[in-house]
Amino acid sequence: MRSFYWDDWAMTAMMVFNCIQQGLLYFFLEFGAGLHLEEVLKTHPEWIPILLKGLLAEEFWYIWMQFAIKMCFLLFYFRLSTATTFRRALWAIIIFHVVTTIVIWLLYGLQCRPIAAFYEPEKYPGVKCLDTNVTYFVPYTLNMTTDLLILVLPLPVIWSLQMTVQRRLGVLAVLTTGGSAVLTSGLRAIILYEFATSPDFTWSLGEMVIISNVEMQVAIVAANMPALKAFYTCWRDNKLGPGQGVTKELSGAPQVSKGSQSDMELQSGLSGSRTGSRTKTPGLSVLGATESEEKLFQGQKYGFTKIPEEGV
Repeated sequence: MRSFYWDDWAMTAMMVFNCIQQGLLYFFLEFGAGLHLEEVLKTHPEWIPILLKGLLAEEFWYIWMQFAIKMCFLLFYFRLSTATTFRRALWAIIIFHVVTTIVIWLLYGLQCRPIAAFYEPEKYPGVKCLDTNVTYFVPYTLNMTTDLLILVLPLPVIWSLQMTVQRRLGVLAVLTTGGSAVLTSGLRAIILYEFATSPDFTWSLGEMVIISNVEMQVAIVAANMPALKAFYTCWRDNKLGPGQGVTKELSGAPQVSKGSQSDMELQSGLSGSRTGSRTKTPGLSVLGATESEEKLFQGQKYGFTKIPEEGV
């Protein structure tokens, strides 16, 4: 991308958040996750309350990871269009996402009273906690709903682009890779059901560690796909490194008079590479091969200028 925006800052912070997530998952493996419960009870029975404490912490941190990754998607969507309808829908989803995150945290915090009964139930024999079907599947349903809303939101904007169907589908593929995260979340439901019903707690916890890690990494890659597409284009055209890209192109372009603004715009779009070349077309701005992905979202319906197609 040409400009560093809020979604980029959010994804940069995700590097730190993801490291903490990996540490928590490793913590589970260190204390018996993936082993059969019978084996753990025979060799290290003291690990069970430790695992339960870690599970409580992971419940809160997992929801924070989900919140942060989804916000990366939503903040990126501010680049796509300034249309009032689109922005209102975007803000509505953001508010829904914030509210559901708070609701899930409250659900986890109040699942047992006192909360210590969650990881030391033998000390509180009379305490009743919420059913695991509530604490597992209510957050899952809310997260899946947000995933679907994020996946569907940009579709009308993309489909209104004034370009060939092939190119439109290419943009659609880049920006809807969040569907892979939805698919992974669907697989998580299977493991989550087993975790809620299986008597072999530590073994099922090991499966949850695997699917949770896969889900997070797939979602992070999906959130970075627009930037990765722009990075790949620069790499393909050998425009990475100091002095490359637009600055280099402008330095090698023919000099024009200051008064010829339209000629300047055309010449600034010229590229020496085969894939980045464009033919001069009066009245249309020309995009170089390294233009950021948000440049694609310029349709007349949304108040932008038309983008020339390949070969125009």
